[in-house]
Amino acid sequence: MQAARIFNPMPMDRTEFSELIQSHHRVLYAYAIAISRSETVARDLVQDAFVAAWQSIGTFDVTRDFPSWLRGIVRNKWREHCRVYAREVAMDEKAFSRLEQTLAPYSEGDNALFSRLAECREKLPDPMQEAITLSYDEGRSSDEASAALSLSPAAFRKRLERAREAIRLCLSKSL
Repeated sequence: MQAARIFNPMPMDRTEFSELIQSHHRVLYAYAIAISRSETVARDLVQDAFVAAWQSIGTFDVTRDFPSWLRGIVRNKWREHCRVYAREVAMDEKAFSRLEQTLAPYSEGDNALFSRLAECREKLPDPMQEAITLSYDEGRSSDEASAALSLSPAAFRKRLERAREAIRLCLSKSL
């Protein structure tokens, strides 16, 4: 027998919804980039997901995890996008499942996640911090960043890989 679902009895006003969306926007955008591999498509997916969420917020099951619900909407928007643009290939369900497992501990919103990320980043040695800054903050290619650091592109990519792994380990310890 299926348990009765508890839906949101009172629709949210725009201000409450806006605050809720702001607290989850960056993680949802990162999720959309991960599945679409395109910042432009990711922006569209997230925007469409927020519109769909606003339109159906009254049917949201309050016993569910809100960020997980939003990611589900983004996944569905991505599938719609892939049907329209046949050249795009949607992720398989196993990949979506692995991504969900990775994001599950960060459901409380952007602020806590990005605070932990900043703390972990500050713990990196200076050379690794420089690699992260050039690549992610400044958006430089590996060729441009390696030239700025007087490294070969392969050495820069390895440094960046080690920095990402150090951040991943730090984040997993702080959970």
